[in-house]
Amino acid sequence: MSTTEMTEQDRGKLAERLRNNPTLVFENTPEKRALLDRVTVSELAIPTRHGDCRAMLVAPPGASEDAPLFINFHGGGFVRGYEVRDTIFCADVALRTGAKVLDVDYRLAPEHRFPVAFEECYDLCAWAFGNAAALGVDAARIAIGGHSAGGNLTAAINLRANQTGDFVPVLQVLDYPFLDAATDPADKTPGSEDEVLPYERMRSFNKLILRSPEDALNPYLSVVRADPADLPGMPPAVVLVAGRDPLAGEALRYGQMLIEAGVDVRLRKFLNSRHGFVTNGLEEAAEARGLIVDALIGAFRRAS
Repeated sequence: MSTTEMTEQDRGKLAERLRNNPTLVFENTPEKRALLDRVTVSELAIPTRHGDCRAMLVAPPGASEDAPLFINFHGGGFVRGYEVRDTIFCADVALRTGAKVLDVDYRLAPEHRFPVAFEECYDLCAWAFGNAAALGVDAARIAIGGHSAGGNLTAAINLRANQTGDFVPVLQVLDYPFLDAATDPADKTPGSEDEVLPYERMRSFNKLILRSPEDALNPYLSVVRADPADLPGMPPAVVLVAGRDPLAGEALRYGQMLIEAGVDVRLRKFLNSRHGFVTNGLEEAAEARGLIVDALIGAFRRAS
């Protein structure tokens, strides 16, 4: 069944199944929960063209009123929503970098299909740059990153900002990003299907985010289809690839596109890891988080 053949009721039932049946269950241990006890979390409502966007501002102890800022977008195929694991990840980043972290709870499909999440998150980033003083952060030291669908949002936002000049992040972090809605999942990284991202699950996410088949070709959703002429001048990038991930091929492809455009790229493939390993604390997550933290510290220092 194509996206154009599905009824709203069909979409709602499919979304409910995806939301109620996670393929990775986050183990919220006392050690992980303790990270939240060490930070201050404030809930914000940030204005966008689609209405207020909910976001959690995570501040480490003693954060200054001109701290750097990392904006984080969670994964979930644009269908599954924010979870506490996302703010736990943000607390870890805040404590290790001294930055404040804005953890974004953006609108989901199928209730809000493409380009709603992209536009909402783009507006949120523009607001953060324009209202840095209200957040108690330094507008010259703002980085953007995300995981899976959140990596897609990160790449698309940076692409658009590079075209418009609306704002200039100091770093973009693409963590096992989804970057190609046009290619069938079975053709992306052959032989990579696993229990975390079965091909049919990936097809279901696509059915729920797309308004029409043409949306799959839009470079703000399928960022690997961006015009190479739009890539020079992009912020430095960290691209994390899970070796056992069906999305590995498109992440590597986009990383290479950025390199060929002259962008400073730190590209790392974690051979023994599955999709979702960083936020769920699995496999090589400790090493991957260390790479993210080091890259953020370096980017914030260079922008000082």
